[in-house]
Amino acid sequence: MIQLHIYPGGKRRVVTFSYDDGHVNDSRLIGLFNKYGVKGTFHLNGSRYIGIGEAEKEALRQRYSGHEVACHTMRHGWPSRMPMQSVVCETFEDRKVLEGIFGYPVIGMSYPSGSYDGESIQAMRACGIVYSRTTVPNKNFAIPEDFMVWHPTCHHRDALPLCEKFMAELDSQWTMPMFYIWGHAHELVTEENWEYMEKIVSSLAGSEKIWYATNIEIYNYMEAQKRLQISADETVFYNPSDISVWVERDKKDIIEIPAGVTVRA
Repeated sequence: MIQLHIYPGGKRRVVTFSYDDGHVNDSRLIGLFNKYGVKGTFHLNGSRYIGIGEAEKEALRQRYSGHEVACHTMRHGWPSRMPMQSVVCETFEDRKVLEGIFGYPVIGMSYPSGSYDGESIQAMRACGIVYSRTTVPNKNFAIPEDFMVWHPTCHHRDALPLCEKFMAELDSQWTMPMFYIWGHAHELVTEENWEYMEKIVSSLAGSEKIWYATNIEIYNYMEAQKRLQISADETVFYNPSDISVWVERDKKDIIEIPAGVTVRA
């Protein structure tokens, strides 16, 4: 029996952070993330960056270096209240602006104000979006069934008690593996807020049992796992993707399949 709940390095848990709207406080938050070695995804509205100069673009690249920039629509409208043509425009133009600054495909999203419906999901998929975060907390560390309806674990204001639970259950085979915290950096307005945020980050950081990843890294890894080609007797594995993946066999053997390699195990 092969199970896919194994992450890079044979780890069984993953932690990710996600912050919306783009704000000057992102710089301080990223400094906190970098201090503790965790990663975040930052969802930006492209309308804020139209016409900016090269120096401002370089400052943005420096600010978000080592983390992921993703879409949040051009003007922070409510996708569930838009015709599909507006969703397409808001999504595609946001991608173009952000890609012009950061130089890589921007194919992640978070729904502005948590607003989405079936049609807006369809429109965003047509624009090349591969995942999108909601604002609905699942509070159970669950892996998304549909990456376009990716429910986070919780908002950061509710995170600290769940951090304790997550860390206490790192070795349990019965708990879900993903802790996903979201919020807005502009909500961090007092030093007390920042102290609370540092408690959250520091409580989760530094574990050899946890993979610290951006949203797109999680998506790409789990998609690569699904592309594995496995023999009928589950002893030969071919990995056609460009990243290494790990799997578990019979609840005991952890097997690494490097990128582009066939492994017999």
